[in-house]
Amino acid sequence: MTDKEINKKIQDMIKLPKTSNKRILAFVKKKECQAASLTPSTLGMLFEIYAGIRYDAEDATTCFSRAITVEELEKVHPNFRSTNGCQWARSDASYLGKRYKIKREHKNGKVYSVKLDGTNRNSVSKCRSIRQDIRKEMSKRKCALLDVGVNIEVDHKNGKYDELSNTDVKTQKLQDFQPLCKPANDAKRQHCTVCKRRGKRFDARTMGYQVGWICGDEDTKVCTGCFWYDIEKFNHEVSKGFVKTA
Repeated sequence: MTDKEINKKIQDMIKLPKTSNKRILAFVKKKECQAASLTPSTLGMLFEIYAGIRYDAEDATTCFSRAITVEELEKVHPNFRSTNGCQWARSDASYLGKRYKIKREHKNGKVYSVKLDGTNRNSVSKCRSIRQDIRKEMSKRKCALLDVGVNIEVDHKNGKYDELSNTDVKTQKLQDFQPLCKPANDAKRQHCTVCKRRGKRFDARTMGYQVGWICGDEDTKVCTGCFWYDIEKFNHEVSKGFVKTA
């Protein structure tokens, strides 16, 4: 097969839901594939497969991976070792860059490891309008933090207001928001202000939790995984497996 045919074959296999990751990686490791020149898009798709990531636009928690060294990726295919700054993992127009925030660790001037660190949403203006039907439904609910039903405010989960889905009234969804009473919303607003100023996310361990974030870490640039982003989901995730002993 030509290089073009091999790239198409790999991408077609990845796009088929029934094709297992093991089978895809086994094909890529064949001698013919190892000698072929893979495109940045094919390498990006292979990175998802190797990292065990299945992108879901409706679930931002699917957009995080562990940091994987280029040395480890080379064992999948030699083209992961790039001489032009890992074009396949660039944050602008690459296959991965269009979907994810990408962290690249450098050593000795070269990319050492690559990590997917949240969804990459289009930059949007800071419009804070909320569709009326969403506002009406949220006002009926209790505060996600304090479980009270008075002075309920409709909170954009994304405190940076940089996700198209929750700032454009035409595309807003109920799950983009959460009900918070005024004291809770004021507290979140303060923590979001500190986060944006320092570039460090709120650490829930300061409130007694055993984990600081359910996705990413303090340097992650998106809100997903932060306690304040989705309080109900955060509490649900950290309490999984809890067994009352007395």
